[in-house]
Amino acid sequence: MHRLALSPSSWGVSENRDWGHQIDVERVLSEAAAVGEGAITAGPPGFLPDRSDHARSMLRRHRLRVVAGQVHAILHHNDIRGPELAHIDGHAHWLAAVGAETLVLAAIPERGAGAASDAALSNAQWAHLLHLVGSVEHVCARHRLRLAVQPRFASIIQGPKDIERLLVGSEAGVCLDVGHLVIAGADPVEVVELAAGRIQHVHLNDVDLDLARRVRERSLGYREAVSRNLYLPVGEGGADVKRAIDALRAAKYRGWYTLEQETRLPTPDDRPLGRISRSLEYVLPLLG
Repeated sequence: MHRLALSPSSWGVSENRDWGHQIDVERVLSEAAAVGEGAITAGPPGFLPDRSDHARSMLRRHRLRVVAGQVHAILHHNDIRGPELAHIDGHAHWLAAVGAETLVLAAIPERGAGAASDAALSNAQWAHLLHLVGSVEHVCARHRLRLAVQPRFASIIQGPKDIERLLVGSEAGVCLDVGHLVIAGADPVEVVELAAGRIQHVHLNDVDLDLARRVRERSLGYREAVSRNLYLPVGEGGADVKRAIDALRAAKYRGWYTLEQETRLPTPDDRPLGRISRSLEYVLPLLG
């Protein structure tokens, strides 16, 4: 085992119903079992059954295990702290019930598919965010999950300065997402060095650097860029995934990697399995 999981997002699965053609869960799980190493991430809410016993039964049929799952939450508004924490707790309870090890948390600016973060948080908002991250740590501990806060483009926490503030102001772990860091203008290797010892989960993906630059400069929307193949098979873009994996190995990272390359499928005829297989051919020897 190389501790490599596959993300349903690589099959075009998204919580946004207008994202593109959504491949049904049985096909995704069947193909993930055929080409992967028996591990996946949970996908968005509704991808796997809401009832954990039904989800476990489905996973057993395909001989798959869930290793991590993601939740998006608004962390910087104190007046909605209670509902957001309840939302996270419900998701953590479900993840633990299906056998996951890690909750990946993204701090979003607001609810909605088009939400993006341009304005910097005030000191008070940062204090609310860091306090709630601490509360989420307690939630995860109660459910015996690790917490990995994910810096990602268009979220509240993106580049090195945000990550440093997170690391100084909390004890939370980090999810290193190679592609999202590059899109945000950060060097993944520098983030590995900054967060050494705190990285709890890793997303592997590769990007077209020109499209990534246009997204970062706001001259091209993220959704449109994904449609234009912002994410390329790993090893075929400019993110230098090998260098990031080498840095993680030097930092003695021993956790799970997830192949997570978001894609949008215009029609039911699109078959993402070829791109996934090309990524696996590149990644697996690096993890050996």
